[in-house]
Amino acid sequence: MSSNTISRVSNMTKSHMNNVMQIMLFQLNDKEYYGINVSKIKSIEDYKRYKVVKNEIKNGETSEILEGYINYHKQIIPLLNIERWLGMYKEENTYMETVVCEYNRKIIAFPIFDIENIFNVNVESLQTSDHNDNFVTYSALIKVKGEDVVCRVLDVEQLLTDVFGMDDTVQTVAKDGLQSDKTLLVAEDSRSARAIIEEILSDTKIDYKVFEDGQKIITHLDSLTQEEIDNIGLIITDLEMPHKDGYQVISHIIESKKLKDIPIVVNSSMSDKGVKIKTEKLGSVGFIGKTDPENFIKAIKTNMRT
Repeated sequence: MSSNTISRVSNMTKSHMNNVMQIMLFQLNDKEYYGINVSKIKSIEDYKRYKVVKNEIKNGETSEILEGYINYHKQIIPLLNIERWLGMYKEENTYMETVVCEYNRKIIAFPIFDIENIFNVNVESLQTSDHNDNFVTYSALIKVKGEDVVCRVLDVEQLLTDVFGMDDTVQTVAKDGLQSDKTLLVAEDSRSARAIIEEILSDTKIDYKVFEDGQKIITHLDSLTQEEIDNIGLIITDLEMPHKDGYQVISHIIESKKLKDIPIVVNSSMSDKGVKIKTEKLGSVGFIGKTDPENFIKAIKTNMRT
């Protein structure tokens, strides 16, 4: 990978553009194209740079995915093999790069065959994928060397859940006083994140609805009567979603005379200061790091209108 491309990764990680998702396109050994959001990438490393301390504890199929650990800038982080997760691993597979990324405050690394480039993809062109349904969040057509190729954006949050399990705090966090006569609406495209949200809210006294992308929650809001709108106590939205992203969801609500009084909280794994400032300027009233059950509940208690 050229130093110019690495520089682009560094610069793009710090930028968040409305309606555009910046995706790093890469290949695994099946020579298909896969993607990861650039905002999640910390660095791209030569695969041979780090010595892997092998995972000697093998308990079940998912433990094979955790190949071991590497010392990344004095941090011991897990090295996960995505090809094992996808069920396409072969002993003869080769790797050229290691991607180091951060999801939900957890730094991980995974090896890949090669990197193609970085592309700006309009979120409205992203499609929910039925290919490897448990592994892919959405797909997009990207023009590579003059030809359209299908890029499958992997659900790394699902990978983390599969390997490390659901955070214990989801079951143990105190939900006392979590009740309301109003309805909570949530927009979240990740299957694993939706499962955590369902786990948090399932035994509470709150009526809630969860939508799989920004367009679906916008369509639902626009279909409501004023009485139904007045019964919405809070909207919690992810940022990175197909069709309409979280920025568009916030803007749509704030710019609508009927909807603008509904409080909005952002729930995202993109938790750097620039993102928080941007969402606050758009009109959100709070920010939660993804899969943070305690703050998820606190945000509901604090911001749910009566």
